[in-house]
Amino acid sequence: MPSRRAVALLLASTALLALSACTSGTPTPDDTAAVTTPQADISGEWVVTRTVAASNDTTNPARAVGATSVRYVLVDREDCGDALCPGTVASGAAADAREETTLKQTDGGLEYEFTGALDCMNSATGGVLYVDGFDYRQTAKLTVGEATDVDGQPTASTLTGTIEYTDTVTTAALDAGCTRDPLAVTVSYTVAAVRAPVG
Repeated sequence: MPSRRAVALLLASTALLALSACTSGTPTPDDTAAVTTPQADISGEWVVTRTVAASNDTTNPARAVGATSVRYVLVDREDCGDALCPGTVASGAAADAREETTLKQTDGGLEYEFTGALDCMNSATGGVLYVDGFDYRQTAKLTVGEATDVDGQPTASTLTGTIEYTDTVTTAALDAGCTRDPLAVTVSYTVAAVRAPVG
């Protein structure tokens, strides 16, 4: 029968082996490491062209694969002294009618998201059948395509990326007679953006 000392040594060795197994190998990368690389300036007015790459909406020609649309986007990035800074993004079909949301600057680009509600319209009368009958979400992920030097500062001249759009008929709207096939629409866009002309 092993002595108490032998049992204690055996337990200690087992614990050390277990600890070694947990700590050996390649260190896990730190995804939260701060970005320090200088970023191209993304602030300013942009003309964003969206092209439908995929869609399950068979009733709306504007959402058919290959259809294009334009948005006028203003990126306002704060100068926080870091490589990545917060700010705002304003986007709309016209420069004087835009919604605003939070800018998320990323390493090499930017992201932004709009969420909200849309009215359900009566196709027969053209009136509103149910207020806020659709919940929608639109998420944009863009990266700097080209950059030029402006007064010693690298400045983005083109952006490329994707926009994912979804909207869904709410339960309350369904109960009120609002319906659509499909009830949930998903549209994927490819995006190309250029600086808006000055003046």
